[in-house]
Amino acid sequence: MIIEYDFGKKERATEKRFAKSSAGEGQPRKIFGAAQVHLELANARIAKLEAALRDAKNACEKSGETKREQILVDAAEYARLLRCKELVAAALES
Repeated sequence: MIIEYDFGKKERATEKRFAKSSAGEGQPRKIFGAAQVHLELANARIAKLEAALRDAKNACEKSGETKREQILVDAAEYARLLRCKELVAAALES
């Protein structure tokens, strides 16, 4: 029969891990390789989305300047369009 005992090895490993993570929190983390590329692509996509939101808001504001034409839309669709307009305005405010 073998009696296993780790003499506190698991606890020491946990303490070391937390000591390393807490020591590195004050320092900025470096971004390597593909992570940097992904962050740059994400920033570009965010910029495109913000531009699209601004264009959508401008289109809503300029709708009174065009020729008036009648379009039949049911009440549910009109309510959905108004809600979309509110969401675009809210997204640009934040």
